[in-house]
Amino acid sequence: MLGIEALLLIPFAISSKLFNKEQRLIYIYLISAVFYGLGCEVFARLYGNNMAFISCMMLIQFYILSFFYLRVLKSEKIHKAIRILLVACTVIFLADITVLEGYLKFNSIFISIRTFVLIVYAILFFLQLTRDENLIEQSIFINSLPVFWFNAGLFVEMCCSFMLNLSYNMIQQAGPQEVLVNMYRITAALTWIAGIIQVFLFYIGLQKIKKAKA
Repeated sequence: MLGIEALLLIPFAISSKLFNKEQRLIYIYLISAVFYGLGCEVFARLYGNNMAFISCMMLIQFYILSFFYLRVLKSEKIHKAIRILLVACTVIFLADITVLEGYLKFNSIFISIRTFVLIVYAILFFLQLTRDENLIEQSIFINSLPVFWFNAGLFVEMCCSFMLNLSYNMIQQAGPQEVLVNMYRITAALTWIAGIIQVFLFYIGLQKIKKAKA
């Protein structure tokens, strides 16, 4: 969600006719990520505060990725949990942006919870792949699946974003102390690196789609 996802829009757009439903959701997520990056800049310049926009985009992307994991995770129990968490996180978002922290501040409660939930989804999908008997029976390697690479990209980016969100929350609560500011700078740099890695992993996933359709 750093704007660098724009690098993938052209190759994804060219190949969009090849996508199934979960791959199309990743494409939509990429579009939202580019809009997020541009919107943050515009709102910051025009209004001097983009926190409400950030929170709303985090919610929208949470919806997109929740639908993605509803498609790729097979367990009905997990499906039920995802639907419940969709409602629960929406309620937390509304409470955080209106009462708990407000629309002018970084909504750390909602954003930290939604990011943690998405990390859990990604881990569950990795575990599902390692136990998938159909893949074993058909001798299909996990790294040949496009969705494996998409999930890996999401996991890397979400893990670093989670640390960045926590460090920003600490600064917001305790003030710009030197130690906290340095921690924020480190996690921000890691998040940029994670964003680049995500783009690379998504591109590998795209190539796997093309190879499968060839």
